[in-house]
Amino acid sequence: MKNPVFADYFIHTAFNPVYAFNGQLLAVDLLSSFLHRSLNVAVPQDILLAQVDSEQRLQTLQKQISVIESHHDFFLQNNIAVILSIDHEIAQLLLSSDFLLHKLRSFSALELSIGENFPDFKSGKDNALLSTLSNNFKLTLHNFGSGKAPAKAVYDNLFTRIKLDKYFLQQTLKRASYSAVLNAITAQISDHCQQLIAQGMDEVNMLEKITPFPFSGLQGALFPPVPESELTTLTETPDGFSDGQC
Repeated sequence: MKNPVFADYFIHTAFNPVYAFNGQLLAVDLLSSFLHRSLNVAVPQDILLAQVDSEQRLQTLQKQISVIESHHDFFLQNNIAVILSIDHEIAQLLLSSDFLLHKLRSFSALELSIGENFPDFKSGKDNALLSTLSNNFKLTLHNFGSGKAPAKAVYDNLFTRIKLDKYFLQQTLKRASYSAVLNAITAQISDHCQQLIAQGMDEVNMLEKITPFPFSGLQGALFPPVPESELTTLTETPDGFSDGQC
């Protein structure tokens, strides 16, 4: 049964940037939230979609596809990846549809993002759905180190981009031993992905602490999301970078 509440919202799109240490824009996460048509209420995608049926999920995915298509030339011209977060249900939906599969595979700038809470993530390449996703798309893992599952999928080389979990990294940086921990993580993971991203960069002192480590990029409150209308502004070097370095 359709959720009548869904009709009371419209989708708002924003882009959350990922920057290299020299200020170059590497990627953007496509963020979808739902704004109520009459109330001053915004609901994150993962909360509202958990309450709706497959048809309403498909409507949301179609809107996201339309946004990606509208800006795909921009992504290609600037060598920027656009990252779309999906869950288990969306993964099943797109892999069961020849039309959706062909459509999304035509976007060469697209990466699909999942988390360690993806069902049976611990099985890695032995998880048929996860393996099929990796065979058809570039994948991003958006919360490595969150403690939700073992890292077999990482060591099975299923991901193009791995983001260190925001909360894990922030807690690690508070420890006196953070240098040893980050050296161990980057040494173990760097060979299993093309880019390793440090999330949770919410304060300047965090940037200073991670600069010595071989992360490919940065993401956090220092570099906030922008609405779709301001997407092109993200290619400008943000505050926090000096002479091409953070």
